[in-house]
Amino acid sequence: MKFRKADSVDLDHIARIYKSCFPKELNHKLWVESSFKSYPRGVYYVIEIESVIVGYILWCVKNGFRANTIVELEQIGVDPNFSGKGLGRKLIEDSFEKFKTHVKELGHGVRAVMVTTSEGNFAEELYKSTLGVSRSAIVEGYGSGNEVILYNNQVDGGD
Repeated sequence: MKFRKADSVDLDHIARIYKSCFPKELNHKLWVESSFKSYPRGVYYVIEIESVIVGYILWCVKNGFRANTIVELEQIGVDPNFSGKGLGRKLIEDSFEKFKTHVKELGHGVRAVMVTTSEGNFAEELYKSTLGVSRSAIVEGYGSGNEVILYNNQVDGGD
């Protein structure tokens, strides 16, 4: 198993996983390409098994480059053929530290982290246990249901 920052050659693989995880969304490749181009604001990381990308995660600076920023786990996806093996947890744990370092190298601290998910999504407990987030708000009627905003404003690395 190998974890690393994504390169442009990975975009088709990321888009494939994105499409399999979020089939109701459209223009998967366009979304991935435009998100990839947001660097250094946003960074994709991938996880490989036997040289095949089986998962990805996208982190973004949410509120501008400030002394103490808010970072967002914007999207995560694991190939359905590899789900249930702890890869999502590994992606979050490994990439969160790397993204905080990335932000710090840009000259900024990380004070808070946020993530959103559909209400009732099993991933909410994963986000709580890996990022220390808790429910901050619910946006009713978001897309096909309610969206839960999870937030932690006590992240280390802020000054």
